[in-house]
Amino acid sequence: MAEKAKSTSRNPKPTMQNPEGRSRRILQGFLAVMLALVIVAMVFCGVFYIILKNNVYGLGEIFRPVFQDSPILRLALPPISQEADPDAPENLTDTEIRKKYVEYRQKVADLTTELNEAYGVISQYESDLSILEENKAVLESNEKLLISIQNEQERLEQQKLEVAELIAEGNKEGFMEYFAQIDPETAEAIYKELVRADINNQIKTELAKPYAAMDPTSAARVLSELWNKDQETAIGVFEGLNANAKALILEKMEASLAAEITKTLSDKMLIK
Repeated sequence: MAEKAKSTSRNPKPTMQNPEGRSRRILQGFLAVMLALVIVAMVFCGVFYIILKNNVYGLGEIFRPVFQDSPILRLALPPISQEADPDAPENLTDTEIRKKYVEYRQKVADLTTELNEAYGVISQYESDLSILEENKAVLESNEKLLISIQNEQERLEQQKLEVAELIAEGNKEGFMEYFAQIDPETAEAIYKELVRADINNQIKTELAKPYAAMDPTSAARVLSELWNKDQETAIGVFEGLNANAKALILEKMEASLAAEITKTLSDKMLIK
């Protein structure tokens, strides 16, 4: 019996396994595997982050178009170098590209508007400049014309003074010489007129001599008759008389006739 008991203790019978312990062990194994996978993933992500951040083999720039749109993944991208263009399409997200496109279109529209306004201002300046040049040319022409007119006025004033002096002096020869220098044809016509006037004055003086010698009453009676028959001859006689004789004769005439003769003499003097 003792030997049997020893044999039994050396070879114990297998006992029934606990299900709860088995499930626990499976769960622990699963968790261990998951933890290992997480650690491996974290290590991989860390290594990948370092590779991208340092742009190893240019992987950071390669993955930039892929990660640029993600606010989290883009943190792993290397910073854009100062030499790189931040507005380059490869450095922008799709949203930023669309935004930049809208901005560029607006800038182009604004610049086009400003350019058209500038063209309008330039065109107005050119028009104003053309008008200014035309006005300047007209002004210069008017200034030259004004100077010419002023010179002509000065010349005419000088000639007027010369003519006045000649008339005051009664210098017919000088008067004719003056007009001969200006216009020979006019001088000839004036000369003929002066000669004719001189002859007429001589004739009138000769006609008036008898009446100047008569007494005023007789002269007044004869000239009244002559006036009724030939007014022109009567006026010629009066023009040949000196002022004193003329006054005495008119005094002896009827008032209406004296007034008519005086009026005729005055009109002829004004015409001259």
